[in-house]
Amino acid sequence: MAPHYQATTLIASPSYPDAITWSSDNLVAVASGHIVTILNPAALDGPRGLVVLRPRDPFPIGVVNREDLFEPSLVPTSLARDTEPCARSVSWSQQGFAPNSGCLLAVCTVDGHVNLYRPPVSEFCDDWVKVADISQLLFNYYQNINFGEDDGPDSFPQEKANIDHAPQEKLNNKHTLDTGYADELQEPLSRRGPGRRKRKPVRVEGYVYDDDDDGDDTSKDADFSLNPCPTLTKIPMKKIDRPVHQMAVVIAQAGSQNTKEAFSCNGENKILPLITAKQYSRRNALLSSLVVAWSPVLPSHNAISHWCTLAVGSKSGDVSFWKINKPEHYTIDVCTVTKDPIFVGVLQAHNSSVCAMSWEVSCSRSSKSSLLLVTGCSDGSVKIWSGDIEGLNQCTDAKEVSFSLVAEVTTNSSAPVSSISLSTPAQPRREVNLAVGRVSGSLETWILDLCSNKVENSSECHAHDRVVTGLSWGLDGHCLYSCSQDNSARCWIFGKNQLEEVPVHTNFPELKESIDLSVVSHQCFGLTLAPGEVMIAVVRSLDPNMLDQMYQARTQKAVVEFIWIGGQFLGIPLNKDIYISNKQSAKSSETNFLWWGSNILWSLKNYEKCETGLVLWDVIAALQVLMKSAPAFLETLMHKWVSDLFSDDQQRVSIDNLCQCRKDMMSNVSSRKLHLLNIICRKVMLRDPAGENGNRTSTDLWSSLLLSSERELRERLVAFTFAAVLNRKSYFLKGTCAENMWFPVGVAQMRSWVSMNSGGVHNQLRSLSSTIKRLGSRINSVCEYSAKETCAYCSAPVHFESPDIALCGSVDPAIVPTERHKLSRCAASMRLCSVLEPTWYCVCCGGMVDKLVPETYFTMKTSPLLDAADPDDESSLYSAPAVPRCPFCGILLQRLMPEFLLSVSPV
Repeated sequence: MAPHYQATTLIASPSYPDAITWSSDNLVAVASGHIVTILNPAALDGPRGLVVLRPRDPFPIGVVNREDLFEPSLVPTSLARDTEPCARSVSWSQQGFAPNSGCLLAVCTVDGHVNLYRPPVSEFCDDWVKVADISQLLFNYYQNINFGEDDGPDSFPQEKANIDHAPQEKLNNKHTLDTGYADELQEPLSRRGPGRRKRKPVRVEGYVYDDDDDGDDTSKDADFSLNPCPTLTKIPMKKIDRPVHQMAVVIAQAGSQNTKEAFSCNGENKILPLITAKQYSRRNALLSSLVVAWSPVLPSHNAISHWCTLAVGSKSGDVSFWKINKPEHYTIDVCTVTKDPIFVGVLQAHNSSVCAMSWEVSCSRSSKSSLLLVTGCSDGSVKIWSGDIEGLNQCTDAKEVSFSLVAEVTTNSSAPVSSISLSTPAQPRREVNLAVGRVSGSLETWILDLCSNKVENSSECHAHDRVVTGLSWGLDGHCLYSCSQDNSARCWIFGKNQLEEVPVHTNFPELKESIDLSVVSHQCFGLTLAPGEVMIAVVRSLDPNMLDQMYQARTQKAVVEFIWIGGQFLGIPLNKDIYISNKQSAKSSETNFLWWGSNILWSLKNYEKCETGLVLWDVIAALQVLMKSAPAFLETLMHKWVSDLFSDDQQRVSIDNLCQCRKDMMSNVSSRKLHLLNIICRKVMLRDPAGENGNRTSTDLWSSLLLSSERELRERLVAFTFAAVLNRKSYFLKGTCAENMWFPVGVAQMRSWVSMNSGGVHNQLRSLSSTIKRLGSRINSVCEYSAKETCAYCSAPVHFESPDIALCGSVDPAIVPTERHKLSRCAASMRLCSVLEPTWYCVCCGGMVDKLVPETYFTMKTSPLLDAADPDDESSLYSAPAVPRCPFCGILLQRLMPEFLLSVSPV
């Protein structure tokens, strides 16, 4: 049997925990040294995206006297060894925050800078585009408030407290009284221990600081401990024109009083204030970010626009919050400039470095949702914070942060926290699961009761021999995945508030050969869960001593493994309704197939929620393999799923009944279920149209289901557009401004389609079409109504014959044009697609979309043409922004990119 996972190599190795993350639109980002590598799991051998990290100029925070250089607070800064840029933390936003409705990527580097990047949609390159510099915005904020200090270089917030300072500001600076700087994780995981790699010494005004005495080129015992006290040697040196480290201390000559002229890295003259060593170290810690984390998507007060919060943890123990709104409209032509994130405020979370963070949205007994944030510190403390969603949305004063401490995890361990994961199980809703990994290798699980705000330790074990570098909850908190620097990745079942280890690797008949690189890896730096939760990705660094020194060791520094996890017990009950007596494959047991079926059914059931984006790549990939290896089992599994899809609590629907009365059943289900059915039919059940792996009767069944589903969705789309026209008309009659409402297009073409299919469409749809016809000339004020269309190539008339394609020229067979151009119609509006501007493209059905549809269409519970549904209901919020999703598949639309450029594969 071929290996059951796929792997790909990287040209640079990660150095910090949680170095890999999987986006909600199916891209994988790896913090690999001086670059961030972005992979498409569906094409690991294909193109990649890159975020190239470059050295940055230091922030002009001030200069210090030469005699202050050896102050204890300045030693960690002046002796810092990270002279090259390196990615430290990466985090994806949810879908919808990039100009093309994709995900934004937040990257934090070892020099403390945080930037936001978007996909290069219109640039046609592999380098991702920077859209915001969080660190620069944070520096501007601190500079405006003089870093929370009184005027004058020798004053401190605690030594000369001002009674006019806000209480929150005093609290934020409380921990700087004695130390003046925060403890920090000075080195990456792979730099400390016996045999550290020899590095160039850091030069500061005639001194050489070198803490490497052995000079060996190995890295065996990396951990989070701080460096031992370095040695100091003075040697004659030439004049140095620029600092080596970004946060290198700028030294003022003796005799300077208040200010001193200094040179920045780019050679510009700047007048910087003369400050003390404590002030410099404190300012440095405030601006040195360590970890970033995006919150879930949150609704605004008008329930139309959405936003999220980016949390940035720093060496000072503070966490800064940044609000990012979804774009008002999406485009793939010319990407508009993304608005700068809104600074929400700073929270003093800990007295030392913030090492890990995790977000979650939870609901207590009251229907009001709360935003939970858990933070882990280098001193071993873990705190859980509750954020007021409404307060964060309306926050205007940065000093008033809408976060309150819910609970603090108390433990006997003082080992620094290396990784944290938070999860809200489906049942019970009043509890939250928390997992904490430490540098000692221990793994702790805690349960937070939202009603009493009490946290209890459920289990604690020595899970790994070295640093825990990755944690991820799966299946609504039923299982937990962990990995460590000892090169191990493990799965734990969280049942009865206890952890039970189960094997990660499962047998799965993978049909494509892959290279097994696990035997040459020696450190694991993170894992992440796929959107469908039947696969995980693990990043490991490679042992150069076990690679070919001529070829492999030069180009292969790390490996990303994609491992199937759907064929094992993951904490959910086994579904025996899909049991079959005969074995489907000699490669896998019947129990293995049953677990695969149960876990896939759970994942598909989870996708029925409209809050979850339709990214089923890992589920579809697993079903395609089952189609080739066990077609009979797959047929049984899909019949079970379709029956559950159209069943309710009162009635159980069989596949035979569904075939007999498809029209009525299709109208009573949500649009999300119809989108799921279309995807499964196209990408799995009808992927083999000749019926080589199944019978012809089954192919006809799924073809019939696909046609019925698409017909129902098309009728809903037409009814949705007609209802929007009538709603805009009623708004104008009432004298209400309707400028922000969605502007319907293609109404004339939709009316033509209704007339062509008058015998097969719903009676209510014909009635709506007649009502719109009676509007007469007034219709142009509420929608786009143009029945005449011409060919963009020859200016010949184009008549409406099909909602998908069109041919220019006369419809009279007696008049045959010399050449008829084949044109595409927009799947959303039925109008001709533009040939001059790029259009949206669906990778599932291949449809082209020129005009987008509001999100309200994709969240319909039933057909708007039913008697129980009111098409004129104004609460349907047609003013919601249009989203780039396929009206027939529900997946994210994208620009049709060349094969040599990175693109997403939702299915």
